[in-house]
Amino acid sequence: MKQRLAAVVLGAGLALVAPAGVARADVIRDNEWHLRYLSVPEANRVTRGEGVTVAVIDRGVDRSHADLGGAVLDPVFVNGPAAQDEPVDPDGHGTALAGVIAGQGHGTDRADGVVGIAPGAKVLPVVLSTPAGEEPTADEIAAGIEAAVVQRTAVIVIGYSVARSDRLQQAVRDAQAADAIIVAADGDQPGRAFEPYPAAYDGVLAAVPLTRSGDVRVPSSSGRKLGLGVPGFQIMTTNSGNRYRVDDGSASPAVLGAAVALVRSAFPGAKADEVVRRLTITAVDAGPAGPDPDNGLGRLELVQALTRKLPAPSPSPSRATAVNPGVSPSATPLAAPAAPRSRGPYGWLLGLPLLAVLAGVGVYAGLAERRVRLSGRNEVDSVGVQS
Repeated sequence: MKQRLAAVVLGAGLALVAPAGVARADVIRDNEWHLRYLSVPEANRVTRGEGVTVAVIDRGVDRSHADLGGAVLDPVFVNGPAAQDEPVDPDGHGTALAGVIAGQGHGTDRADGVVGIAPGAKVLPVVLSTPAGEEPTADEIAAGIEAAVVQRTAVIVIGYSVARSDRLQQAVRDAQAADAIIVAADGDQPGRAFEPYPAAYDGVLAAVPLTRSGDVRVPSSSGRKLGLGVPGFQIMTTNSGNRYRVDDGSASPAVLGAAVALVRSAFPGAKADEVVRRLTITAVDAGPAGPDPDNGLGRLELVQALTRKLPAPSPSPSRATAVNPGVSPSATPLAAPAAPRSRGPYGWLLGLPLLAVLAGVGVYAGLAERRVRLSGRNEVDSVGVQS
């Protein structure tokens, strides 16, 4: 059973369902606790994500929201343009992800409303054709990834967890071959069935939702091979219809995707595997020592990922093998045979004595054989003349 991550829209005295101009700025901005948790203002002094495009695979993004002005590119429709009368982002899920990534705020000095983790990045809505009220299938997510790869996006954010499919796995591989980084929801929810793809595929960054205290909300069943813990509980963000919402779980891939965008912006020449290495080496270990299924590789440490000088990577066995094909990296190399010494242009004269000896042996052997034959014949003749 496909499982979409839950998003909760709350009132709680925060005027979340009121238009952006009505909601109190300090209430909205102050409730973005994930910005403080990740030290985003300090990180944004290094980079705001300029030059990076983040694809959001969903039902669309409401670009008319006051806090998203100029941050959202023209959408790409997976199965052709939507009909004019169809609502943009009917459930607000894509708009919520976009606000977490690249919210701009509004008002004087943009001090009101939602500001994203990577406000200098651009969001590309990759719009699925999944009908409202239904969940996208694995192949629909695969089609979204394929469309994002065509657009050459550096980061792909998927706020769903679905069943596996051959097409989805191939789409993930193709994105990785194109140097894109996929960030997907690790969709565990209390009391709900969980289908862990694409987060469980090799090379996909799984967003592990954390509470305000940094604890993992729900133990994982995906294995979290490349999981990183990020805020994923009561995340204040944008909602369709120029409103706001508190998202409870599905925003975590947007948090991690925005962090990836910042690292890609700060290190524009770095390949995808280098970016992932930087994020994982600087993460803070949590739970049992080393990676574990619940905590993944640890909690994201955003400022460290952007500023820490990392040691040079160790040479990989594949590289050593490439330099010396056919030789196992752990094998002790054999001594090479000694090269023959050159004897110069007249070196062949040194072989004449040996040739003479061989010739003499040959002549001697020939004469000996002849004497044997003659002796044998004489013996036969003597026998024949006896009376």
